Amino acid sequence: MGKTLKSSTSNRRRFLKATGASVAALTLAGCASDDAGNGGGDSGGDSGGDSGGSGGDTGTTTGTPEQSVDEVIIGSNHPLSGSLAATGVGMSNAIKLAAMRKNEEGGIESLGGAEVTVIEGDNQGAQELGGQVSEELLSEGAHVLTGCYSSPVTTAATQVAERQGVPFVISIAAADNILQGRDFNYVYRPQPPARRLASDYADLVPSVIRDGGGTIDTAGLFYINNSYGQAIRDSLREFLPEQNVEIVEETAIEFGASNANTQVSRLRSADPDTIIATTYVAGGVLLAQALQDQDYRPPYLTASASATFTDDDAVSDIGEFANGVLDNNYALNPTVDKTAEVRSQFLDNYDQEFSASVGMSYTAAEVVIQAVEEAGSVDPDDINEALKGLSYEDHISAMGAIEFDDQGENVNALGPVNQVQDLSVRVVYPEEYAEAEPQV
Repeated sequence: MGKTLKSSTSNRRRFLKATGASVAALTLAGCASDDAGNGGGDSGGDSGGDSGGSGGDTGTTTGTPEQSVDEVIIGSNHPLSGSLAATGVGMSNAIKLAAMRKNEEGGIESLGGAEVTVIEGDNQGAQELGGQVSEELLSEGAHVLTGCYSSPVTTAATQVAERQGVPFVISIAAADNILQGRDFNYVYRPQPPARRLASDYADLVPSVIRDGGGTIDTAGLFYINNSYGQAIRDSLREFLPEQNVEIVEETAIEFGASNANTQVSRLRSADPDTIIATTYVAGGVLLAQALQDQDYRPPYLTASASATFTDDDAVSDIGEFANGVLDNNYALNPTVDKTAEVRSQFLDNYDQEFSASVGMSYTAAEVVIQAVEEAGSVDPDDINEALKGLSYEDHISAMGAIEFDDQGENVNALGPVNQVQDLSVRVVYPEEYAEAEPQV
């Protein structure tokens, strides 16, 4: 179905063109499946759009094409190999799915049905490749970029987009300093940054525990030692005391570590009411292994922005020990039919779990597509202006309409509380997005 673009770094580049024929060959799952998931109403979700693509009214375009446009090219900059590949490949596949769905419903209407094409670049989770992959994708004709999962990689990748004046919609990357203080004009983040995620943890998770009759007065932090983990740590230091939670221990794990035994020993000695994990998938798995090896578990095992405990495969790998973990993070909205529909299509076509991280990447792709639809143009500045004025409601993430402030942050971003129940990740708070009651 795909072809390889030849370049000096062809071993790190993959290409996919989401044509109508590709969609037919993949045989996307039916859009009206009633038993694919939760929620009621029509499959376009709360905004009442139809089931395909970005759904709903495409809005008023900011311009009309002066010449025929055959395709809109999205450059996907994600780790397709290396230690982050399991999630990175899923995120890039989610972007392909968003393109396929849009093409299936007729392509970009404001551009006469132009097809959405996705080209992929493999940053391997390495910061030094973030900018290089962005440059390669732009040289291959990308009109807009998205990525990258790792905050350090995203920092480098967005620098290139900003310098070249091409919009970059972050699929996932939490570190505040990706946007804060950089005076960027072309970079946008639909998901909450680290400071918001930590603030949501402090506001929501202790309340869930206390409302359930539990006690949470002390906490120990376990975080990945990079800009993402450090940013969450710093904000938790600020916000937890405001909720009468004292941090009694902090311990970091290095990227690529083989175990977390020393860190868990320190946390065990501090004996906090909760351990708060902030990790990529592998780090959280190491934490769970070390806790089990030392036959120790605090009264509450929780997480803030940890990919581990919103990833179905990771939860399955950990097993019963994962049950009960509370994690505030990105979340899919289980109250709309569109979420179940997209999840079903993703599983059918890619044989991967549609985790919250993958779902957030899908939402980022729909933001890109909707901006192009409203711009009615593939000119980067036109797309950028559409992003600045965007108000996108028909998405599958558990948050309100996606609207960007003057720094490129989504003003309605939210990190809801998920809980692992019966080895499934479920949204439990706030109530407007909850699919299950919290078990404390």
